[in-house]
Amino acid sequence: MPDAKRNSSPASVQPLLRSRLLPRISFRFVFALTTFAAIVASVARVAGDGGALAKATIVALIYPAVCLCTSVVLFLFAWAITTLWFKADDQDTLHGNPFAEGQLPPQILPPREKGV
Repeated sequence: MPDAKRNSSPASVQPLLRSRLLPRISFRFVFALTTFAAIVASVARVAGDGGALAKATIVALIYPAVCLCTSVVLFLFAWAITTLWFKADDQDTLHGNPFAEGQLPPQILPPREKGV
């Protein structure tokens, strides 16, 4: 029993928290990314030398990337337009909490019971 108490850390010691400032990237991910980049670079070199299958592979890799970049640019353009130019307050929206004063919100539909 004394061994279990001796091996445990005191209650005042808090565990070390990892910093969230930098993203957690493992060595395996970096190695896989480097391998993939080397394969793409070698296929691009063969495509530059005139390989038809290599050219098709490069086009198949570049096309989704171009579509993604175009979508991102169009989204950012539309988002910038809506946030910068359309800042007018809508009159139809309710501002604040209707329950802040302890009152019920206004009733839109009339009550079903006639006696109330």
